[in-house]
Amino acid sequence: DHREIHIIAQANPDGRRQVELGAGMWRKNHNETACAAGNLSGTWPGIDLNRNSSFLWGSFSSSDACSQTYRGPVPASEPETLAIQNYLASVFDDQRPASDLESPAPAEARGIFISLHSFAEMVLFPWEGLGGQNENNAPNHDALAVLGRRFGFLNDYAVGRWQLLGPAGGTAVDFAYGEFGVAAYTFEVGTDFIQSCESFEAAVWPDNRDALLLAAKAA
Repeated sequence: DHREIHIIAQANPDGRRQVELGAGMWRKNHNETACAAGNLSGTWPGIDLNRNSSFLWGSFSSSDACSQTYRGPVPASEPETLAIQNYLASVFDDQRPASDLESPAPAEARGIFISLHSFAEMVLFPWEGLGGQNENNAPNHDALAVLGRRFGFLNDYAVGRWQLLGPAGGTAVDFAYGEFGVAAYTFEVGTDFIQSCESFEAAVWPDNRDALLLAAKAA
């Protein structure tokens, strides 16, 4: 009665198709203009969509088209990235100035964005695209950390940002928080890049169900 839940079921359909065809660790999209002569033994075709968004693009990513973390030639170069950014703009209100890294979202800001990834059993929050220590915390760091720890209590995941997985510039989570001021998190779910249905149903879903319900309540 009081919440809208929007689900983008697959953010990287072409990359997923490569995994279904047997490319076990394919994490980029399938833009064949990037590293066209690549292979699966270290030089991978495509663009890392989670380093392609237009917020904090260019930092902590690679300019090498054959790298697993290739950010693309320009911010939001990929249709998948543009589709997600445009969709988020249609759902969320602007609640903080997107032009700077220091203005907080107001305490009454509404909305939560969760980007579900595999795998690592972690909850990450902005800024994902700034390195360094606490001087690079997001303006709403304390509130984001408290809610993140509540998620971590429910799914028993580690909670943090740069100190857990290292920084990544151009993520969808930084875009959602940076552009709209919504609380935004990455859930690195599960224990395998290709999780079995049995383990998903037995562990991954039960571990995360209550955390996702909390997100709906907290939005």
